[in-house]
Amino acid sequence: MRRSHAQPDLASMPFILAAGAVPPFLVEVVAIVLAAAVVAYISQRVGLVPIVGFLLAGVLIGPSGLGLVTDPELIDAAAEIGVLLLLFTIGIEFSLDKLQKIQRLIFVGGGIQVGLTTALVAGACMAFGVGWRPAVFTGFLVALSSTAIVTKLLGDRGETNTEVGQGAVGLLIFQDLAVILMVLLVPALGGGDVSGGELAWALTKAALIIVFVLVVARRVLPPVLEHVAQTCSPELFLLTIIAICFGTAYAVGLAGVSISLGAFLAGLVVSQSRFSEHALSEILPLQILFSATFFVSVGLLLDLSFVWDNLGLVVLALVTVTLLKFGTTFVAVRAVGRAMPAAAATGLWLAQVGEFSFVLERSGREAGLAPLDMDDVGAPLFIAATVVSMALTPVAAPYAGRLAQKLRGLSDAKEPDAPAVEPEHFADLENHTIVAGYGDAAKKLVHVLEGSGVPFVVVTLSPLGAREAEADGLRVLRGDYAKQHILNAVGLDRAKLLVVPDDNSQQAHRVVS
Repeated sequence: MRRSHAQPDLASMPFILAAGAVPPFLVEVVAIVLAAAVVAYISQRVGLVPIVGFLLAGVLIGPSGLGLVTDPELIDAAAEIGVLLLLFTIGIEFSLDKLQKIQRLIFVGGGIQVGLTTALVAGACMAFGVGWRPAVFTGFLVALSSTAIVTKLLGDRGETNTEVGQGAVGLLIFQDLAVILMVLLVPALGGGDVSGGELAWALTKAALIIVFVLVVARRVLPPVLEHVAQTCSPELFLLTIIAICFGTAYAVGLAGVSISLGAFLAGLVVSQSRFSEHALSEILPLQILFSATFFVSVGLLLDLSFVWDNLGLVVLALVTVTLLKFGTTFVAVRAVGRAMPAAAATGLWLAQVGEFSFVLERSGREAGLAPLDMDDVGAPLFIAATVVSMALTPVAAPYAGRLAQKLRGLSDAKEPDAPAVEPEHFADLENHTIVAGYGDAAKKLVHVLEGSGVPFVVVTLSPLGAREAEADGLRVLRGDYAKQHILNAVGLDRAKLLVVPDDNSQQAHRVVS
């Protein structure tokens, strides 16, 4: 029987594999995940933070190491997702109210830090005979710090909402905004023709899209999350959260704004919802996985042979950049009235060069620009100094607090009072009972606890149950109480009792586990 329709050529379809065949990309994915896990484990055992392990894993499997990873596009895509999810979670933890309180630090302090760093680097380069265009371009590269590494470390150490943490995040937000202007100016620095009108329109468009996200999305997204949460489906809620993160980043990117900043704005919008902690607990596992890929991708860039052949030059560049970034950040934070200990600690946190500088360097390369105006040495020297400075940041981070403490002890004059940091939700609870769920059994238990004067908090995934508990005047956290993050948010380490009055034995087992 003859077939009337032509059949597709399966061999020509890249996604169709013969039995037992291995897709080419899987080899590199396995190499990344396996190397990251092994090296991170070893780093943890010897006392290093996992980020350093991920960076070392990238160096190990990269072109200058074992050469197991040769497809940079695959790694770049996964790393970009990691940065988006990381900035999204930071946005959820930060909230619009906290952002408003440090707006002077963002725009005044951030402007001073970026402007002063760019001017000093450009001036030093011109003093050694570098033309003003590549000198300013080099200043742009040095002015940016690593949003991904700093925010990740601050989150892991629980310092995002401290005075130093808010200072660091504030300056990083301005740097991300400054990237917009820098990317627009790079073609002009390379000799291209960019009119003032085009520049003004691009900046206006970026400002309008940011306002749109913060105003319109703030009104639309909370009701959407409310309806999705009523399904009590973790899968649907997670997909919605990811759609909000990526969709907002894409919309902001269309206006020429950094998509990472878009993800941060999406997190700020979600932080206004009553389901912010629930959203954070759902997305954290994905964020950890893809963030690890980002740090591995940074390690892939390091050329060990160049570092070895030019060790003195790399060390000189690293020391110069570190001292310069520390100094300009210190001046910027002090200029907005923050105390000397906080300014010094913030300076230590932001003393590295950031991941957005890689993006800017590639844009400069296309425009005919090179760091220090040195085509053969400038780019690899910049990459080497940047990667090493990133790798040293987790090592230096613990000393920021110690430096601040020492300066407080040495200071005789009374510093201006630092702005009060908002207390965390449920931070006042101690020796309390955590009631997981708000069904019939939980309501009876709550009645007994109230009558006995025992402090307690209710955790429930059901919006209906949460509204009922709030209507009764109870303290409630919306979220999945089988997630470690949610339990930590209601002070599990300070609680006297955790009760799971749930008739679902599997759910109770998950919580206890």
